[in-house]
Amino acid sequence: MKKRQVTDTILRMDRVIYRGERKRIRRDEVSSVGNLFNSLFAKITLLAISIFLFYNVAHSIKITVQRLDILKRAEMEVDSLRLKNLELDLLLSSMQSKEYLEVQARDRLNFTGEKEYVFVIPDSLLKEKEKDLNRILYGQEEKKEEKGYEVWKDFFFDGV
Repeated sequence: MKKRQVTDTILRMDRVIYRGERKRIRRDEVSSVGNLFNSLFAKITLLAISIFLFYNVAHSIKITVQRLDILKRAEMEVDSLRLKNLELDLLLSSMQSKEYLEVQARDRLNFTGEKEYVFVIPDSLLKEKEKDLNRILYGQEEKKEEKGYEVWKDFFFDGV
């Protein structure tokens, strides 16, 4: 065999090993790559890429936090809707009873049972009597309308 071959073949007793063509790196090639990273342009480029990547990571974290907040609010809304659904289900089951229908008929349609009487009182009369009740219980009196000059006169002379 030749002393220097492009491909090496080694014969052994039980097998053959083939090693393909190897590319050898020279020292001057290694130093040129090292010089590339020592240049100002390469440093600025690597710094810009690092800043860009850092910005993208920070932006991704911000978006993730916002999405987690949206998820928490959605979960709370789902929980509240489930509770409301349960309440409505219980209300529906109670509305289907005969007692509920009887109470609603009495309240809304002014129906009565045996030995019961219905009194209908107009809303205007209720409001008027509510004012009287407040005056009696809490000492609240209705403010009488005073003319402008009377208010100023009371303010200057009485301090009220």
